[in-house]
Amino acid sequence: NKLASDPFARGKGPDKLQLEELKDPLIETVLEPGSLLYMPAGFPHTTDTIEGGSKETSIHLTIGIDTHIWGLTYAFMRSCALQRAGQKTTFSDKEDTSLTPEHYQLLHEPLPLGFLAADILSRATVDASMTRTERQAANTRALVDGMALELARRMAAVEPERFEGQEPGDMVEQLQLKVAAVTFVQHYQRIMGIQRRMYLDGKIGITSAPSTLMRVQQYMVMLDAAMEDLLGWAQGRASPTAAAAAAAAAA
Repeated sequence: NKLASDPFARGKGPDKLQLEELKDPLIETVLEPGSLLYMPAGFPHTTDTIEGGSKETSIHLTIGIDTHIWGLTYAFMRSCALQRAGQKTTFSDKEDTSLTPEHYQLLHEPLPLGFLAADILSRATVDASMTRTERQAANTRALVDGMALELARRMAAVEPERFEGQEPGDMVEQLQLKVAAVTFVQHYQRIMGIQRRMYLDGKIGITSAPSTLMRVQQYMVMLDAAMEDLLGWAQGRASPTAAAAAAAAAA
């Protein structure tokens, strides 16, 4: 009933979600030792331990792919690119939660980074005569070009009236979507680098912090700083990363 709520944040933080607000569950199951349950993003869920079950401690491990949290979606790339171009980021003066479910899903799909880049990279022009550096550059160009063009296509599909008569290729140039794509690739690499070091530090203690919690906390500050820098780029702030992105997109 909360139409303005972020579907990916229902029941989290200040968004209070009561069991009475939900209909009958789509899945109600008991997980045994070794069981795995996939929960799609945006699906409210709750867990408990069966009464009268084993007296042993029950522990479960949750693994999340946080593309939404760290801005690695077409929706966030769109918003940042439009903001940097000085254009409105809303949809007909409404929030993105007022989009049709199909259009909302189209924009909030994760960007093709990491293992999701396989399809785009399979179309990169590389050959055996290239050096490793040349292959990496060709793959990066293919990824940037593919991300920029795909974002333009999705924007045109979601807002046909706004971009009427414009080809996706023209939108890429007008909104500098290749620059945005380079910026988001760099943002992804930064986020992954911080998280990789955070998990290593939490496991083996590569810094001198006295506890695991304190070791992890410093990386959360770095992650927040990465998001602030990305938002700063969208607002037009000058930075070495922004300059590098523009140069890479023009190459």
